[in-house]
Amino acid sequence: MNVSQVLEEIRVYEGVAERTGVQVNRSEVRRNSGLCGSLSELMRKARNSGDGTFYLPAEAWPADTETVEIRKPWIVVA
Repeated sequence: MNVSQVLEEIRVYEGVAERTGVQVNRSEVRRNSGLCGSLSELMRKARNSGDGTFYLPAEAWPADTETVEIRKPWIVVA
């Protein structure tokens, strides 16, 4: 990651991630445990730690997507 990179604040609540609209510089949150380099890392950290606030590079969020499902519902196979 670049030192001067702009990050999007992502809020995860009940297994759904969405952007809050807040942008911060990487230097402001560089030691934060919610700092993620990719969407897959965000999903892994959100599954492990649960709900919270995470920071993701602006270009890593999928285009034209409002929310991302972190937890998929279980499907029972009979």
